[in-house]
Amino acid sequence: MDLRLSTYEELESTNLEVKRAIEAGEPEGFAVRALRQTGGYGRQGRTWVSPDGGLYLSLLLRPNVSVEKLPTLSLVAGLAVREAVAALVGETCADQVKLKWPNDVVFDAELFELDAVASEGSGLLKIAGISLELHRGAVCLGVGVNVARPRQQIAVEGKNRPTYLGDLGYEGAAEEVADAFLRIFAMRYDAWLTDGFESMLEPYNEHSYLLGRTVRVCDMAGNVLAAGAVKGSDSQGRLLVDDGTCVMPVSSGEAHVL
Repeated sequence: MDLRLSTYEELESTNLEVKRAIEAGEPEGFAVRALRQTGGYGRQGRTWVSPDGGLYLSLLLRPNVSVEKLPTLSLVAGLAVREAVAALVGETCADQVKLKWPNDVVFDAELFELDAVASEGSGLLKIAGISLELHRGAVCLGVGVNVARPRQQIAVEGKNRPTYLGDLGYEGAAEEVADAFLRIFAMRYDAWLTDGFESMLEPYNEHSYLLGRTVRVCDMAGNVLAAGAVKGSDSQGRLLVDDGTCVMPVSSGEAHVL
């Protein structure tokens, strides 16, 4: 894939820029990064607060695959973000960088003593989020990573408290995070086109935050789709939930740890 990255001081949304590029017929590999966004959003249109210091990047893709295969692309992107982040943060933190199905990269701070994140409390802290949008026959892949802690405290929408790579030992800039992600994602994307998500299933499950935990998976309206112990994800990117009588594959929803 021929990657072509443009960086802007400020945009309303990098996703919107990529969707305009799709409409203009731009080929695959067009990528946009903004130092800040005034109208950033993530999965299901949720607001992504975008101050200076974060990574806000969107990528135009035109994969020649079946529609059924496309949902696994967000898991491929999550794996690439996780691998980039784990390589950049302090060695003691790398193993605690986890994947939370379907689209988050998180830090497992439970029983982890780290002064920089102590103020956030123990438990699950969000590092990054991924969004995937189909638009006029192409894909807009959006990535947001909390790199540097903002100078001023900001209100963050959603239940997941944030943490920042700077808290985890990373001393570089968002540009380096972008370079690391794009390099790893390009390799993962090529493998996905050829071999599907099955070739990445083992490392994905190895770093899954939900594996072995008891969850309740709900849709956007709050309806329960499945509840039970997570057995991992399958080659179709579905979350496997064992309710004690059978293992149910769940293709979408929000997983809440019980």
